[in-house]
Amino acid sequence: MRCFGAVLAALLVLAPGASGYYFFVEYLSRSEPFAPVYWKFDLNALTNKTVPVLISSEGPTAQASGDSFAALVSQIQAAARAWNDVPSSALRVSFGGFFTPGTTQSAPAIEVVFDDLPPGVVALGGPTRPLQRPDIVPSESGPFIPIIRSTVVLGRDLSNRASWSEAFFLSLVHEFGHTFGLQHSLTSSVMSTEVTRATTKARPLASDDIAGISLLYPVAGAASGGVIQGRVTMSGVGIGMASVVAISMDGATVSALTNPDGTYRIQGIPGGLYYVYAHPIPPAISGEAFPAGISPPTDFPAGPSFETVFYPGTKDLLAAAPLALGAGEVVEGLNFAVTRRNAPAVFGVTTYSYPGQVAVKPAHLTVEGSRNFLVATGYGLTASTAVQVLGGSVTVPPGGVRPYSLDPRYIQLDLQFSLLSGEGSRHLVFTADNDLYVLPSGFRLTRRLPPQITGLVVGTDASGNPLVTLSGSGLGLGSQVLFDGISSAVRSADESAGTITVVPPSGSVGQRSAVVVLNGDGQSSLFMQSSSAVSFYEHQGGDVGSLVVSPQQIAAGTEEMVEIQTTGSPLTANALSATFGSSGLAVRRVWLAGPNRVLANVIASPSTLPGATTVSLLNGLRMSVQPGGFVVVAGGSRPSSFRGPVVDGTSGRVDIPVGGLAQATLTGPITEVPANGLTVTVNDRPAQIVSWTGGVLTFTVPAGLTPGVAVLRVTTPGIESPRPIAMGIDIPPPAVVSVQVSGTRVDAARPAQPGELLSVVVSGLGDPGQEIATSRVTVQVGALQHRAAQVTAQQGGNHVVQFILDQGVPPGSQILTVNVDGRVSAGFTLPVRAN
Repeated sequence: MRCFGAVLAALLVLAPGASGYYFFVEYLSRSEPFAPVYWKFDLNALTNKTVPVLISSEGPTAQASGDSFAALVSQIQAAARAWNDVPSSALRVSFGGFFTPGTTQSAPAIEVVFDDLPPGVVALGGPTRPLQRPDIVPSESGPFIPIIRSTVVLGRDLSNRASWSEAFFLSLVHEFGHTFGLQHSLTSSVMSTEVTRATTKARPLASDDIAGISLLYPVAGAASGGVIQGRVTMSGVGIGMASVVAISMDGATVSALTNPDGTYRIQGIPGGLYYVYAHPIPPAISGEAFPAGISPPTDFPAGPSFETVFYPGTKDLLAAAPLALGAGEVVEGLNFAVTRRNAPAVFGVTTYSYPGQVAVKPAHLTVEGSRNFLVATGYGLTASTAVQVLGGSVTVPPGGVRPYSLDPRYIQLDLQFSLLSGEGSRHLVFTADNDLYVLPSGFRLTRRLPPQITGLVVGTDASGNPLVTLSGSGLGLGSQVLFDGISSAVRSADESAGTITVVPPSGSVGQRSAVVVLNGDGQSSLFMQSSSAVSFYEHQGGDVGSLVVSPQQIAAGTEEMVEIQTTGSPLTANALSATFGSSGLAVRRVWLAGPNRVLANVIASPSTLPGATTVSLLNGLRMSVQPGGFVVVAGGSRPSSFRGPVVDGTSGRVDIPVGGLAQATLTGPITEVPANGLTVTVNDRPAQIVSWTGGVLTFTVPAGLTPGVAVLRVTTPGIESPRPIAMGIDIPPPAVVSVQVSGTRVDAARPAQPGELLSVVVSGLGDPGQEIATSRVTVQVGALQHRAAQVTAQQGGNHVVQFILDQGVPPGSQILTVNVDGRVSAGFTLPVRAN
């Protein structure tokens, strides 16, 4: 399950001078100073800074029992979404549909293909070499070489690789990391090799992964974390490709590899207390062309091996100097003078635990459990190796390292901890032959056992929609229930009874979905059930049917609405997507406009190549794919077109209530037409133009529209009008009915006082009787924002929002507004008296 270097090199054949650190990087100079130039996607070449993932329509030739191509597609989407959801990264990732291998793409993309792989290799991934290295692109974050295309290669025969398994999913996440420009890490993150990887399906990314993707694709103006920098030398000479790691007691670990001159710079470090250590990258093992699977820079091979040391140059943990790093702080001069060693005494350690009958990797131990030990294996690891725990409140007792009785090739590591030991990752430090080996996140301590599924009952709600009730243990409102790669909505949960009821995604009769529960502590029901014994749900729905697409073509350089009618069973709004199988085509948004009707706003970049593409509609685990169902045509010199979403002119939201001000941006010849020459309609209802300047059209959303989706048209005689576009219609904003204190209405005679608990009666906050989480609601009083302390539903349809009035609110008449999910009420005048 490793990325085998020789095969990976064939995929990531970079131009001369290519090198590999944590990023794919080149050095343009052969002497100091060494300024790295990274390979990465050019965000300016991507629509909405989003790289599409295109999956080969050929698919695998064989899959595991109970698996399906639709299930595999859902797991691929989920793996890509793990990276898409990193808020500190500016790169977005989306599913772009299906393609025929060999198709020329007009814009950067990630292609997922199926091919024969060497034995033991699950997947490969990374940027693909262009015939000629692209020109270096300058940017605010430094020059870079743009990735034109990246590829993930999965095996044709996946009969022994269940798509729902922990290992397969994490391999997908790992390979996607390569496609973005990340190389292997040595911190047990998802970008580490499978041998030491310590992430899980519930927590796929570690702090080092987040730092890596965020540094490669920084968000403008966002905090970049702390920095530690220095140099690693041997006899005064810099050591290249040495690994320097900042490791915290709470589990966060961030690293960097040194430049050819031994200098290093660890960036993106969260504030906290850290130990810093330097260690050599481990030697290449079977199947790896390079040490740790990291290809070295041309003319700059990895430096010699050396003894691992903690700052300030010690092998004694008690003598290591912890570093308190503030948020955004830069610490310089953390230098290491190291001693040569032929090879590490210990490396490549893997740990396992046994909460049930399944070997869990990485090891997870429960403070209330009875099995306070883990099993480990690694190169050079024996029962005579000394082991320490870095992370506090956990120790290895005397005699706690011994051969594992069931298989002496492994060691058993006994651990002592108490109910007061905190949750989180613990690091392991191994000492042998006067050398250290540090395994970040060697195990994770949890408060409870993994979730377990012991029963599955299928039912329906009052409307006849399917429901699934799982029984077992460790199930609660905080649990996430997956059907293959799709998360389901939780209807109810009773942790004491061990039940949780969810809404399954759509699926056709004959389809089976593997059901897996993930909990926030990183554990999974797969820890208690092997992949071969997973629980399955049998779908009972009908097929989507064939697709009727209108219009069937789009001009390059335009944006327009595409309507898709289906001929099969009704669609649902959950997990609904439409794709068009080309890197030059992007879907801005999809709406369910009827039981068998979907509207999608489609963007065709100006560089999109003319030709036919594959249209697909995915609804839950149902798929309908229509090769050649859509055509791109040349866009002409300057077509009129909408640009971007229609937004609320006041709040910027993409859903606008009836009577609200909407803004749409247009380009092309229509921008030269005066306002009195335009006709604006929404669902064929005339809309009043408020302003029209610089291509920005502001209009009032007409009355009589129902919440959901509507079609916006802007027409003018004499020139070709832009194609229509879809826009979201929101429910009316909430309205404040009254404000009370202990049942007494707040008014001029009884003003509110800072520090009091106020109750705001609100209409339109949600559906009558709907439970609304406090995290969704805020109350603004003057310039101060307040969090909701409680939100309760009243008879009659109103809700009561309670909050404590901040002491900083000044006396006098203040404007109070209530915000739920970005929908803001009209201002309510709140009289406030002084304390």
